[in-house]
Amino acid sequence: MAEKANLVNSWADSFYQFTTSSRSTTELAVDEAELGVLVSEVDQGLVPGGCEEWLEREDSVAFSRDFDKEPILVHGREQTFNSCPVGCKFGTNFDKKSDAAFRLPRQAGIASVLQSMESAQYYAENNISLARRRGYDVVMTTSLSSDVPVGYFSWAEYDIMAPVQPKTENALAAAFISNCGARNFRLQALEALERANIRIDSYGSCHHNKAERVDKVEALKRYKFSLAFENSNEEDYVTEKFFQSLVAGSIPVVVGAPNIQDFAPSPTSVLHIKELKDAVSVAKTMKYLAENPVAYNESLRWKFEGPSDAFKALVDMAAVHSSCRLCIFLATRIREKEERSPKFMKRPCKCTRGTETVYHVYVRERGRFEMDSIFLRSNDLSLQAFESAVLAKFKSVKHVPVWKEERPQVLRGGDELKLHKVYPVGLTQRQALYSFRFNGDTEFKNYIESHPCARFEAIFV
Repeated sequence: MAEKANLVNSWADSFYQFTTSSRSTTELAVDEAELGVLVSEVDQGLVPGGCEEWLEREDSVAFSRDFDKEPILVHGREQTFNSCPVGCKFGTNFDKKSDAAFRLPRQAGIASVLQSMESAQYYAENNISLARRRGYDVVMTTSLSSDVPVGYFSWAEYDIMAPVQPKTENALAAAFISNCGARNFRLQALEALERANIRIDSYGSCHHNKAERVDKVEALKRYKFSLAFENSNEEDYVTEKFFQSLVAGSIPVVVGAPNIQDFAPSPTSVLHIKELKDAVSVAKTMKYLAENPVAYNESLRWKFEGPSDAFKALVDMAAVHSSCRLCIFLATRIREKEERSPKFMKRPCKCTRGTETVYHVYVRERGRFEMDSIFLRSNDLSLQAFESAVLAKFKSVKHVPVWKEERPQVLRGGDELKLHKVYPVGLTQRQALYSFRFNGDTEFKNYIESHPCARFEAIFV
């Protein structure tokens, strides 16, 4: 009996410490009747050796809105996409108030959405900070820092793993540039390459010297290099010029996004003219690669061995249609707001027996909506244990990654899951893919302890 009494005291103490440290006393006072039920469960052995089952039950609080029955409603042009893990409708004739609309000014209770694939250097309203100041609640642009990125990339749009064709043209590079008034130095860069004796076939209206009407991608396949020169040098603004070069197996020479390496299928697959003065050194590299087949083929090795995990993780984002991702974003916000209500704040989210505490956290794959339960133990509250638990959970349910049917067959792999990133729900894709990481086990432990029922997203590759 003494052992049971100590167990009850230990559990009750941990419950009290948890509630008082993370919520107000008025919201979460535990009355004697509630505590009596909890103590009874401990005595019956439902918590000792059964913390996971108990947490699954106690933390399971029903949300007020079922999105299958009450889908997210977006006022705007109807969208076509195969499926979405959350109920999602676009249109202009709803009999209920919309959750969001592609317009300003804002209306009470309706999120205002900005969507554009144009550069903010040409359309200042696409700058995220400016869009927020103007009143937009949700921003959808090419920026990976926007709420719902709408990039030019996708497996469906581009046959990125198309085989490499023989390079039969006499000119080293091809260019397709028709806007001769770009707000960067791309035309000066083209001229600098020509002065460095790089022969360029220019099919566009700018520096036009090739009169043929051709299919752009088919033409690029015959050239060793492709001038993927954007009309502005803006982070994440990477258009079809770059991805068509990858399809063609023609090494892209880039003027554009300063972070183009984030979009590269391998570290050596891109030549970047960051500043106009770099054109001379890039020209030397082009000549060297053109004259050395082994070195040139090394730049295209990814075409045969597959791109990096980072590249796959980036392009996989587009496996879920941007309209669906908007609905996931909106539904997640709605649930986050409800989770701040008293009924959710009363969830225990952890269970202590003696010196061990079991923490209840939730994880979903990026592009999915519903969460799966993961349980972590205080005696191994480490990043490695967390990642292992995530993999074990998704393997146990035979999870099929959201990109499985979208990737080229050669990149789909077998049934093994490989975890690339796992991060708190709510981060931007720029943070999730390139900058976020817990600074060791201590920071991760502090996060779990200070975020009851923490929610994460996982990216599998």
